[in-house]
Amino acid sequence: MRKHSHTAPQVRPATSDKLLDAAERLFAEHGYDGVGMRALADEAGVNLNAATYHFGTKEKLYIETFMRRFRSVSAGRLDLLRQAEAKARGKGLAVETIVECLMRPPFQAVLDHPHFPALLARNLFLPPSFLRDILEAELQPSLEPFVRALARALPRLPPPLLMVRLMFSGGSLLMFAAHQGGAGRREKINPTLVEVIFKELVRFVSIGLRAKATVSASNMPPLPLPLGPTRV
Repeated sequence: MRKHSHTAPQVRPATSDKLLDAAERLFAEHGYDGVGMRALADEAGVNLNAATYHFGTKEKLYIETFMRRFRSVSAGRLDLLRQAEAKARGKGLAVETIVECLMRPPFQAVLDHPHFPALLARNLFLPPSFLRDILEAELQPSLEPFVRALARALPRLPPPLLMVRLMFSGGSLLMFAAHQGGAGRREKINPTLVEVIFKELVRFVSIGLRAKATVSASNMPPLPLPLGPTRV
């Protein structure tokens, strides 16, 4: 009697996914100005007409390439924070818990997508002009729940200083991303080591957030707020 194979058929990536993956590779390596639509289409294995049909312009493709990871990370952060707050049942969260919710999704994205770290660093340090307003519009709302949670956990820390320390914490994650993105790093890190590194990152950031302010709130001079105005 003939046996039937139950092997699932392989699902081919959609044209748009091929383009986004190719764009992530090339934009990470060469930047926005260093690659054209024809090169992107060739890298994705599609024709130029298909590329323009799905995304229209290189600018739109660049925006979608970066924002698909950015928005996924933002949604993952907020989901973890909501789970932690539900578990706390109205009680304030520990600083370490908030930081873990904030850091784990981008940390994992850096590990899962070998070309994303370089693209992330490019767009947070020197974003193309057309991306700046989009980042500002999406970054601040995505951080506000964490700012509120940290303000509750650290009531004596002046809000402007909290925002500056959050900028520093993002810098530590970017340094890890830059290390992972160096030379298109692809090798897998031992899962045990990954968790050790992540716990060290959370501890490092949490200690910095909890540190006593160098001046009182009343004597604090105006500080730059790279993440926008605080609303706590």
